[in-house]
Amino acid sequence: MSVLNENQLIGASAGGDYEIEQSLRFNDDDNAYLSRTPSSAGNRKTFTYSVWIKRSKLSDQQRIFGASSSSTHEDSLHIYQDKVEFFNYYGSSGYPVLTTTQVFRDTSAWYHLVIVADTTNSTQGDRLRMYVNGERVTSFSTEVYPSLNYDYVINEGSIQHNIGLRGHNSTNPMNGYMGEINFIDGQALTPDSFGETGTYGEWKP
Repeated sequence: MSVLNENQLIGASAGGDYEIEQSLRFNDDDNAYLSRTPSSAGNRKTFTYSVWIKRSKLSDQQRIFGASSSSTHEDSLHIYQDKVEFFNYYGSSGYPVLTTTQVFRDTSAWYHLVIVADTTNSTQGDRLRMYVNGERVTSFSTEVYPSLNYDYVINEGSIQHNIGLRGHNSTNPMNGYMGEINFIDGQALTPDSFGETGTYGEWKP
């Protein structure tokens, strides 16, 4: 993994730039990625993932974050056909998935993505939530929610977790920048834990 610099700037054009320390540049020609395989399980029902991304190339599929041991044992946050998608596939059963109707094709823009899983929630539509730039996404082309107390592959012990690349077969590399990557085990948080509204109404770290 190569570090572009220690102080990458991100921000809305109307509101100026904001310094992001230790931001990373992912080059798909290098299959650059970060990886961790936890030795024991975390909370597989409740977690929050937050990341700022800036695309450098428009391609069919780019992995942002996920955990997998095979194509039928996998969680993935990725961009597919310029839409943001989070899906889970476990065995041969149906799988929860959210795919935005909105497309994200601006390679000059930074996007803040937050995925919140909480399958202990009694409200089915709140068991998996997606936010972009501080706003909850409510329009999906695919919208399937997990069952109560569903266990995700994310946080499963001895399963490879990757940032920027598909885990089990090293495909679908990310091409762009990522910064302010946070994974919160056991808590269902909101974007306010990672960003705020600036002077000009822009969403910023």
